[in-house]
Amino acid sequence: MEIPAVPNTARIIDYWLGGSHHFEIDVESARVFEQVYPDSPQVFQTLRGYIGRVSRYIESQGINQFVVFGSGLPTCGNVHEAVPEALVLYTDIDRANIELGRRILANNSKTDYTFCDVTRLETLDRSVMVNVLGTVQRLGIVLIGVCAFIPDEILTVVLEKLYDWSPAGSMLALDFDGEAAAEYPQLLQLMDSLNAHLYLRNPSTIEPLLGRWQLTKPGILPVSLWQDEVGAQTVEASESVFMYGCVVYK
Repeated sequence: MEIPAVPNTARIIDYWLGGSHHFEIDVESARVFEQVYPDSPQVFQTLRGYIGRVSRYIESQGINQFVVFGSGLPTCGNVHEAVPEALVLYTDIDRANIELGRRILANNSKTDYTFCDVTRLETLDRSVMVNVLGTVQRLGIVLIGVCAFIPDEILTVVLEKLYDWSPAGSMLALDFDGEAAAEYPQLLQLMDSLNAHLYLRNPSTIEPLLGRWQLTKPGILPVSLWQDEVGAQTVEASESVFMYGCVVYK
């Protein structure tokens, strides 16, 4: 593979996760983020653990077909590694991620990687989806690492369209950036300089966005606490939360 001239978010995250699909330019960029927010690696390690837990939970509900939006790289505990018996279609808008992802998955017949902009579901090639998943029944949909970049008015529409698009009985795993990031103004400024504004939310602002989707019993929790049998855990009001997560169903 040709050494890239610019860093890539998915490869930076791969570096933080201890993977091998990154380059020196990605490491240099990762260190810039760590200067403004030293816990960046831990945040993404926690988020990847959450992806594994929600994927296994969805599979335990009898779902073995997954579509992942904004996938990044399919490594280091991503969905197909968390649920190896499932059929998984990864999607992204970044052509570099798609190209590298396809190479990584080349020998895995239960997976594929294709283009899709989740804000425009018509960009998903249905034939590719059927080729990987077969006859689509109940879907496990993973939309993690995406919502933080979408304003409320657009995200509401995205989630409504996903509801209409998915078969009855489908489940959707989500995450949202919490308000703890506001304590790191340099981080927000850095993201804005990269044209990647972060929309910070809390459970009271997240729930109205879900529309017709129904929350599963754990509700909306910090991703570090989310468990399928967690019940009614609460978080102290003084506790800063960097990322919230939930699983909803149709």
